[in-house]
Amino acid sequence: MLVSPDTVAICMAAYNGAPYLEEQIESILHQTHRDWVLFIRDDGSSDGTVEIVRRYTAEYEDKIILITDPSLPGGGAKQNFASILSWVSRNYSFPYFMFADQDDVWLEGKIEKCLRLMQQNESDSNLPLLVHTDLTIVDEELGVVADSFFAYQALNSDITDLRHLLIQNNATGCTMLWNRALNELLDLQCDCVVMHDWWMALTASAFGRILCLREPTILYRQHGNNTIGATPVKTLRYFLRQISGRSHVQKYIREAASQAKEFLHVYEDRLSPEQLRILNTFANLYTLNKPTRLLTACRESFLKQNWIQIIGEILYI
Repeated sequence: MLVSPDTVAICMAAYNGAPYLEEQIESILHQTHRDWVLFIRDDGSSDGTVEIVRRYTAEYEDKIILITDPSLPGGGAKQNFASILSWVSRNYSFPYFMFADQDDVWLEGKIEKCLRLMQQNESDSNLPLLVHTDLTIVDEELGVVADSFFAYQALNSDITDLRHLLIQNNATGCTMLWNRALNELLDLQCDCVVMHDWWMALTASAFGRILCLREPTILYRQHGNNTIGATPVKTLRYFLRQISGRSHVQKYIREAASQAKEFLHVYEDRLSPEQLRILNTFANLYTLNKPTRLLTACRESFLKQNWIQIIGEILYI
């Protein structure tokens, strides 16, 4: 396999994706940037997913590769993506990487636009860089639900600092492009990783830069089998859920704190004194009483990205 300075390794996690998989693979085949290799790993599908993939690997044997290593762990999207990236990183040396969900549709300029933004900011190849983009939310038949995922979820893509990202991620994995320097820092198989893209955003924030292309590059399909979907935040229903959802909010914050503790453990030798202090403070929030915990969260800016979620956080932290 020939790998050039512009080759992108695309990692696709598949599980019972037969209804949508062909459309997604075709959208990747029609990208304006042609220098890529697509790696697909099936996580034990019971439909025709593997047969579809094998048909494409037979036709595009140098472009599409089915990973069949039985030793790789699975059992969910997070673990499947982690296994694929680990396998690709062990067996090849690519300059750039992307994730792909099996049920989305990529707009034809996705790779080209993300790579252009990456390379415009990559004067130092040793600097870990992460690019992410907005998404267009669509239904099962690709009818537009919302033009902007950022607006729909009330996410502020200007937020890239460690404090805010510890409590809420705003970079979606299926939009990401990252370079080798960031990839060499990643360990997505840590036990307390909440989601792979959240951990990656924390890593890029701590050791490099996060860049955002503020336009959709994906049709983000919502259907009954989505593991994680898009939720309209600026609604009365969501507001009522936040102010009445003590267990939901506390579970979320406790998982974020556990993730911070794991992040601290993995990267302790690389972190600056201030980063160590921030991570220790956030990881130990629940060793404090409620008033001190709330005061600490506000003082340290451990706050989410919109007022509805901040209210829920303040009520139940």
